[in-house]
Amino acid sequence: MSAANPSSSGPNPTPPPPKASSGPKQAPGTQPQRVQSTETVAELMQAQRQLTHAMNEARELRTKLGRRSHQMQVLQQVSEILAATSKGGQVVSVVLDVLAQEFHCHRAVVWTLEDGGAGYLPKDATGLTRPQWSPMQLPAPNPFPSTPLVLFQSQWLDPSCDDATLGVLRGTDGSQLFFIPFEHQLLLLGFAILALPADRRWEEEDLDSITILQRQAAISLYNAWLFRDLSQQRDALQRQAIELERVNDALREADQLKSEFLALTSHELRTPLTGILGFTRLVMDGLYDDAEEMRSMLQDSYTSGQHLLGLLNDILDLAKIESGKLEVHPEPFCLATLLDEVKPIAEAYPRRKDVELFWPVDMSAIPEVVVDPNRLKQVLLNLLSNALKFTKEGSVAVQVERHPGLVALLVVDTGIGVSLESQARLFQKFAQAEGGHSREFGGTGLGLVISKHLMEMMGGTISLSSEGLGHGSTLRISMPIA
Repeated sequence: MSAANPSSSGPNPTPPPPKASSGPKQAPGTQPQRVQSTETVAELMQAQRQLTHAMNEARELRTKLGRRSHQMQVLQQVSEILAATSKGGQVVSVVLDVLAQEFHCHRAVVWTLEDGGAGYLPKDATGLTRPQWSPMQLPAPNPFPSTPLVLFQSQWLDPSCDDATLGVLRGTDGSQLFFIPFEHQLLLLGFAILALPADRRWEEEDLDSITILQRQAAISLYNAWLFRDLSQQRDALQRQAIELERVNDALREADQLKSEFLALTSHELRTPLTGILGFTRLVMDGLYDDAEEMRSMLQDSYTSGQHLLGLLNDILDLAKIESGKLEVHPEPFCLATLLDEVKPIAEAYPRRKDVELFWPVDMSAIPEVVVDPNRLKQVLLNLLSNALKFTKEGSVAVQVERHPGLVALLVVDTGIGVSLESQARLFQKFAQAEGGHSREFGGTGLGLVISKHLMEMMGGTISLSSEGLGHGSTLRISMPIA
């Protein structure tokens, strides 16, 4: 009998079939590797985005750096130009060129402080014609008195500042106005106003460049202002020096003339006084043959006394004129009557035998004039005395002319005349005391000076005309009709 197999108590069980797989078979550890690859790709993409962003930032920085470098070069050149000029107009032109080229404004105008600080005047502009910008004058110290404004700060101007003055600058294209002041030591020396597009926004580097340009322009304008002020002071000092030199020359000349006048006056006073004393002594000593000779001596003594009195009166009248105490009393007076009173006195004046004295024939049509009769008589007698004294041959004529509102008396002589150089000084004090003819003919040289003052005080005039030496002269006095 065979032994039985303990493991085969029945048929052997069949193992279950393996499960069908829906994909390829994966080795152990594959899933973690896939996750790691995904993370790497994400990191690379993030790094690429950061690199692109960094490249964009670097490009922008290079652009800004290039623009800043360009602006710094421009400002450096501008600084060199402004440092080399002392004229405000050149400063304005340079600043305006920089604003127009570097900041691309449509229109711009630059004002500077003028008229001794009374207002701001437009000096130059771009984008506008001269007839458009030249009337844009603004007041000082605040060019916009109706609008609160921080004058020393760059800013956009409110539309309320856009009045009739700035309307042309703003234009019709919707531009905004930007205010750039040029301030130095709290003094607004000038400013620029730019017309920029409405969407324009300032970059930081632009504002920095404008700030630098403001400082340079303000300092240059201040230096130009000082230079101009110093130039004006220098010119004023030069004019004053020239005027002082002229005054000194006049004073030296007046002092010389005064010295000559004193010497001549002492001679002129001594001559008639000597005659008076001499004739009086002869009469007192009985040194005459008969009563007729004694009367002639007394007449000569009286004539010398009259001459001496006239000299003293001239000196006293001049002293009154210089002290402002000489008075006249104008009143309506008949000129014909005055000529009748003057005629016998002038006829008695000494003159050469070949000199004739002529008077107006018909004086009935001569109107009344407003004068001081005594003073006019003094003037006319002085003119006649001079004319007779300086006329060696020919005639002396008194003529009357009537003009609208006035009457003119002319004393025309054929005497020695007056040189063109001397005519301008003839009415100055002591002018005749310079020698030449004055020594030959005598006199103190005060008569015409006194006559000029008297005629002016009576509302009249006196003038002289002569073609030169040897051609006679004409003295004209005019006075208002009553």
